[in-house]
Amino acid sequence: MNNSSGVIKYSDKVFDYKHNGDDIIILGGSFNPIHSGHLAMAQSAYDMFSLPIIIMPNKTTYYKENDSHIQDSDRLDMIRLVVETEDYLKFTDMEITRGGVTHTIDTIRLLKSINPDRKIYFIIGGDSLEWIDKWVNAEELLSSLTILSAIRGNTDRKRSEDIIRRIKAELPASDIRLLDMPDIPVSSSDIRSRVASGDSISGMVTPEVEKYIYDHKLYIY
Repeated sequence: MNNSSGVIKYSDKVFDYKHNGDDIIILGGSFNPIHSGHLAMAQSAYDMFSLPIIIMPNKTTYYKENDSHIQDSDRLDMIRLVVETEDYLKFTDMEITRGGVTHTIDTIRLLKSINPDRKIYFIIGGDSLEWIDKWVNAEELLSSLTILSAIRGNTDRKRSEDIIRRIKAELPASDIRLLDMPDIPVSSSDIRSRVASGDSISGMVTPEVEKYIYDHKLYIY
């Protein structure tokens, strides 16, 4: 089951709710904080597939520690504020609850063990496409889900198409598609820097998240 706030508790194994069938789209990341670029990516994926978007904040990744400088609970609370405004958005704490070093393949294996027939789409930024075939257990990973590679900003469509063709030739079972989205020139690091400098972040995050940041004095070092 899923509760009214849209959170899917990993600890309760609640990742099997019904919504247009069982297929889901995952948007992972640090979300430190969640911002308008993340939401544009989620909206674009929803417009394409009409499937629930599961926002999945990570604890750590295999290539860097999560240097958030804030509590995981703050990241989750900000995500919750966003999720409450859109019916198609959900989120899960499964990677934070699991803790430790996070490999995407571990998450996908777990989701498949809960529901092996579910189709999983996984959104990545165009920059991640450059090296996704180097991710841990890439062959298994790319045959277990459909990658949606966001095309935005300086991401080059032709280069992305060339990379997809190369990966497909090397890993025939892979399924990678392009996800068009508006160019939203905003990043979490820029937001943190602007807050620390006393500059406005209006429009870069939702009003609810902006208020939360200031009320909780986040990113002021």
